[in-house]
Amino acid sequence: MDEYVFRPVRRAGTIFQAACLAIFIFAGVAGFWLAFQVAIGPAFLLSLLPVLTAFVSVPVLAYRFYALQQATYTLEREGIRLRWGLRIEEIPIANVLWVNLAAELSTQPPPPRLRWPGGVLGHRHLSGIGEVEFLASSTKDLVVIATPGKYYAISPETPETFVLAYQRCIEMGSLFPVPARSVYPTFILSRVWGSRLARTLLLSGALLSLILLIWVSLVIPGRSQVIFGFRPDEQGGDLAPAARLLLLPILNTVFFLSDLFLGLFFFRREESEPIAYLLWGAGVLTPLLFMMAVGFMLQAS
Repeated sequence: MDEYVFRPVRRAGTIFQAACLAIFIFAGVAGFWLAFQVAIGPAFLLSLLPVLTAFVSVPVLAYRFYALQQATYTLEREGIRLRWGLRIEEIPIANVLWVNLAAELSTQPPPPRLRWPGGVLGHRHLSGIGEVEFLASSTKDLVVIATPGKYYAISPETPETFVLAYQRCIEMGSLFPVPARSVYPTFILSRVWGSRLARTLLLSGALLSLILLIWVSLVIPGRSQVIFGFRPDEQGGDLAPAARLLLLPILNTVFFLSDLFLGLFFFRREESEPIAYLLWGAGVLTPLLFMMAVGFMLQAS
C-alpha cells in the first residue's frame, strides 16, 4: 500500500461545534424576533446583542465544523499531505526530519490559547525549538511532524499507526517527491479580488447595504412612528416606533454575509464558480428590495 489516509478524532468536536452552532443560530433568530416585539429602549438594544453575537460566531463555527469533517492526514512514500478545511500543507518526504508521538518528546508543545473540541488550530513559537503549527481536533495523543524550521502537531485517530506508517513510507524510498506547498484560507480572498465580476458584485452589495443603513439612520430622527407591515388597518394596528426600521438593515446584513461566505465556499472550485456569482448577485438585489420596502413603509406612513 503506497498511501495511508488518516482522519482526526472527530466525534467530540463534531458534537460540540454542532451544538454551539445550533445555540448561536437559535439565539440570533430569537433575538431578532424579540426585537420586533419589545418597545424601543434598553430591551430593544439587549435583544440585538444575540443577533450581533451570531453574526460573528456562526460563520467561524460553520467553517470550523466543515474543516473538521474534511480534515485528512495523508502519508505516502513521496510525502505527507495535511489538509484542514482550506488549509493545505504538502511536505516532501525528504523534508521530514522525524515523526513521533508528542508524549515521547522531552519538550511538550503547548496548545494554542484559543481552542475548543474539534478546533485546536494555530501557531505557537517555542524558544529553542521553533514554530509549531497545530492542525488538530484534540490536545490528547498528538503526533509531531518535524521539518527544517517548523513543526506540525496533528491528532490522527490512531497515532501509533500513523508513526508506523511513516516508518514504512521512508523504508520504501521516494522516487518523485511531492513539491512543497503551503495553502492558507486567505488564498481564496486574493482569487476573489482578482476576479473583476466578483469584485464588482461584492463592492456593489456592500455599498448598497451601507446606503440602506445610512438612509434608515437619517429617516428615523424625523419620524416617531411608521407603518411596519404591508396590511395597515384603519386603527393603525401596524404602527411601530420609527427606530424599528433599523431591523431592516440588520436583516439585510445577515443575508449579505450569508451570501458572502457561501459564495467564498463555492468559489473554491472552478466548476462551482457560477453559484458563487449568483449568491453575490443576490447580495446586490437584496438591499434594493429592502430599500423598496423602506420606501413603501415611509409612503404608507
